[in-house]
Amino acid sequence: MPKPDEALELARNCARICDDRKGEDIELLDVRDALKIADYFVIVTGKNSRHLRAMADELRRTARAAGVRVPREEGRAEDGRWVLVDFGDTIVHLFDPEARRFYDIEHLWGDVPRVQWSGEKSA
Repeated sequence: MPKPDEALELARNCARICDDRKGEDIELLDVRDALKIADYFVIVTGKNSRHLRAMADELRRTARAAGVRVPREEGRAEDGRWVLVDFGDTIVHLFDPEARRFYDIEHLWGDVPRVQWSGEKSA
């Protein structure tokens, strides 16, 4: 299990990777005090199913290259409107615009802290 600062850095790096791949409306939520299953959620909007798959693929490629446990995925084979990439302590939610509005995770977890991730360059 990563240390808390390692989990945060992983979440920030995931946000940066999605930003580099033109993901939109990226939010990083600190869910440590609200959930037992994860420390951080990264929520990203993509333009379409191809865009979501491209971001998920880049997250997997980067994890593998960095020696990070290759994440588990869900949703890719479904309707293509969302992909969940599970790194354990960090869970990345990739949505098309309609699915993002429907699931409205930011509202559901509205009482958890938002974490600053932008303006920092990945290593």
